[in-house]
Amino acid sequence: MPIKRPSKVLLRDVPLKFVSKKVSGGGSKSVNQEIPLIPFIDFLIVLVVFLLISFSASGELLAQKPNLTMPKASNVADLEIAPVIAIDPIVVTLDGRRMADTASLASTPKVERIEQLIQDLETLKRNWSILHPQEPFPGQVVIQADVSIDYRVIKKMMFSAAQAGYSNVSFAVNRISQE
Repeated sequence: MPIKRPSKVLLRDVPLKFVSKKVSGGGSKSVNQEIPLIPFIDFLIVLVVFLLISFSASGELLAQKPNLTMPKASNVADLEIAPVIAIDPIVVTLDGRRMADTASLASTPKVERIEQLIQDLETLKRNWSILHPQEPFPGQVVIQADVSIDYRVIKKMMFSAAQAGYSNVSFAVNRISQE
């Protein structure tokens, strides 16, 4: 018997076709793949918790700015979705965009238009008309003002909002309980 060079001989002589494929390296991957369910379930739980926390059934539509102290009131109604004019002791903003300085508005007693605010409100009005062509424009705006703001600044805001076509003005307040 001659001496042969060693080679892979394990399971080569088994007459089954799938065994010889696996041994020779010609096997294919399994069709059944397992889905890792634990990370998927964790993701869904985090998503549900986030949605539950961010959902508000009471209709709270606006968050109070940290440097703003709103007045308190007991007879209140829930706010609707509308542009928010925030007036703090430093700056006046419309939906987070700076419109004017509070100090410069309070310095003059004359009621005057705030052109930047009027232009932005008119743009929001046109956008609303495009998105809701069959509905009449409600003309609603929410004013969120600090308790220490001079009334002349609020009067100028209301005048400018009326000039832009927003005649329905609501004030954001902190609700106090009625006992």
